[in-house]
Amino acid sequence: MSGTVPPSSASNHPPGTDFETALVEHQPRIYYFIRSMVFNPDDARDVLQDVNAIIIRKRGSFTPGTDFKSWSFSIARFECLAYLRRYQARKAVPADDLLQYLADGAEGEADKVDSWLNALSHCRKLLPEESASLLDLRYRTRTPLEKIAAQWKTSEGALKQKLFRIRNQLKTCILKKIAGTDADELN
Repeated sequence: MSGTVPPSSASNHPPGTDFETALVEHQPRIYYFIRSMVFNPDDARDVLQDVNAIIIRKRGSFTPGTDFKSWSFSIARFECLAYLRRYQARKAVPADDLLQYLADGAEGEADKVDSWLNALSHCRKLLPEESASLLDLRYRTRTPLEKIAAQWKTSEGALKQKLFRIRNQLKTCILKKIAGTDADELN
């Protein structure tokens, strides 16, 4: 998947059943729920694939008309906890109580993803072309800093500073947008 986030609307898939529509529409929320518990993005995408496979396999146990989000999040929660237990076996990870606490908090935060993504999209459009290009290279295509530095004829340190400033500008803009204040310019 190389850094991509699951599609955010049902219009990107062929017409199907209500179950399939709900699954596609909930992909971003499920991903961000998983991502809030699984710290490595690549591992989070792997867990998402596992969760989707289980959701499809357990499709018959879903009752139409009930809360798909809660049902799918419960599956995601168990898969995240299973992943974290496997991870704990390899490395030191917090105890089960902390993992459960993280899972409880993550579900509520996943609903906010649409407003955050909309704010990010708005604020990204305010960036100068060079800054937007650097973000794309580094985060969308996952180009290593040393390769970007060579292409741009600059040092990795200078790029790190530039990325730091860009992320701070985006953060400030996004927080203003979420708060409902004027976010039509980057400081």
